[in-house]
Amino acid sequence: MIGYLVTVSLSCLVGIAELVSRYRDRPTTLVRVPSTWAYVLINGGAGAGSLLMLHTFDWRFGVQSKDVVAATQVLVASLGSMMVFRSAIFTVRVGDEDVAVGPSTLLTSLLAAADRGVDRMQAKTRAHEAGEIMRGVSFAKSRLALPTYCLGLLQNVSAEDQADLRTAVDALAGSEMTDGQMALNLGLLLMNVAGPDVLRSAVDTLRDEITADGRPRGVPAPRNGRTGEPAPELARADPDR
Repeated sequence: MIGYLVTVSLSCLVGIAELVSRYRDRPTTLVRVPSTWAYVLINGGAGAGSLLMLHTFDWRFGVQSKDVVAATQVLVASLGSMMVFRSAIFTVRVGDEDVAVGPSTLLTSLLAAADRGVDRMQAKTRAHEAGEIMRGVSFAKSRLALPTYCLGLLQNVSAEDQADLRTAVDALAGSEMTDGQMALNLGLLLMNVAGPDVLRSAVDTLRDEITADGRPRGVPAPRNGRTGEPAPELARADPDR
């Protein structure tokens, strides 16, 4: 029984890790999507089925020790089921796409269902957060500073993800959207990589430099139409002038 629990746990962890890697900004949302549970349970069921088959045919893989055989069967069942369920028997050409036919088709369908469920659940929240965080931010001033600062705050962003982010930001810069629309979409791109909390902290830190009407830090607000000059009435009241 312990072998089955370990096998199911390992197989389910693989499914959970795969799902979490797809929704990095807020992975806890997956808990509320039924298709994600189905995906994880199918992975666990595949592991249990593989272990049952190994026990039925008494496959020992050349190992004699009883304890070592049990551990080997658990590992083979866990890893083997992962490979089998992600394999395809053959590939069919449909239009301009190659469609895999086999056990992987089921997992692909469940992943697609999970994608749609999570997207619908997160869309309203993401729209509200992006609008709130990026309010007043200028795309022209933030397109270089904000992504660079967010990536600097994060220590484990892969080179591939960084390159994809730069490509997406460059595509935004070449679009015909307004500055505000591009800034909003920049916020959504950065939320995908860094999450809303990191993005909010980065924008709060750089706000004086990246807002549309922002002024550099340390420069006082204009009091007479020109920065740093006192108002006329104060100048007249100064006996040294």
